[in-house]
Amino acid sequence: MKASLVRHLVCPRCRRPLKLKADGAESLEIVEGTLSCAARHGFRVSGGIPRLVTDRNAKFARTESSFSAKWRNYHETYHSKEWFVYQRRWFLRRFGWKTVASLDRFLESRSRILDAGTGVGNSAKWLSSNRGADVFAIDASESIDYAHERYGSLPNVHFLQADVAAPPFRKGFFDFVCADQMLHHTRDTAKSFESLASLLSKGGEFAVYVYSVKAPLRELADDHIRGTTTRMTEGECAEFSRDMALLGRDLSRLKAKIVIRRDIPALRIRKGTYDLQRLVYWHFLKCWWSEDVPFEQCVATNFDWYFPEHARRHTPEEVRGWFGAARLGITHFDESPSGISAIGRKAPPA
Repeated sequence: MKASLVRHLVCPRCRRPLKLKADGAESLEIVEGTLSCAARHGFRVSGGIPRLVTDRNAKFARTESSFSAKWRNYHETYHSKEWFVYQRRWFLRRFGWKTVASLDRFLESRSRILDAGTGVGNSAKWLSSNRGADVFAIDASESIDYAHERYGSLPNVHFLQADVAAPPFRKGFFDFVCADQMLHHTRDTAKSFESLASLLSKGGEFAVYVYSVKAPLRELADDHIRGTTTRMTEGECAEFSRDMALLGRDLSRLKAKIVIRRDIPALRIRKGTYDLQRLVYWHFLKCWWSEDVPFEQCVATNFDWYFPEHARRHTPEEVRGWFGAARLGITHFDESPSGISAIGRKAPPA
């Protein structure tokens, strides 16, 4: 960790300031050391990363281990050029920036940015274009080690292992918070949203993406299958996820089209012409596949759905309610079959 980081941190248990003690000679980069507060809460710095997760109960451990398994098995595919480009393009479209240049212009006015649930750090890289801003990238899982290994040399990015339920920052510290594709994997999406929203300064903006409620038969299939896959071993679920990727691939390569001639409201299927794989995927079964990314990435994307303990789906009304409760005015709202992307702004000082 950069030695200067400590002045921005508070104890995630009691909110007091933290002090840093390096193991060995102190330098600008601390590889091993200890962080502690006046209440004697202590946290390790290891491998150059502050380890600030406070909740180690069985449920948290299960959730954290499921994501650690994902990143351990698939971090190389998530760092592939194809996935980096694919995800960045999707990110820009969902949040309304459309182009890298537009996102960079937005970031020019930001000085403290939180990337909550950074995974392997690709999003932290996207958010670091303004070298005058500090990007604080957090994740509770082992992914933070892969993120730090890949992007730890970026001068304005700080990687921390921390939980969004107990973030190690003062309230009002950030002028931009991004929680993309992670809140729905926490134990309580609404409470996690509230926790992160409290970190916003006046005029700060909060960008979130959460899974949306799917068609009813897809919802039934997801709940039924995940009731089994979340209890599988890591290897068993990886094999199942591979089967789902193969199914998606084979359905896609049929290049079959089906015409739905009338809306079927009870199934949430609208009339129109569908690719067979897309019809199955959106309305009946999660079998993700794309020709645009490596095969192992397709496996990883299915694993990301079937293995984690929590994969909650939400309605637009719920998401709007979270922003309203946090007194954030919505400036962008995008609803798609996969999920809901929204940005809200905290009212600036009068």
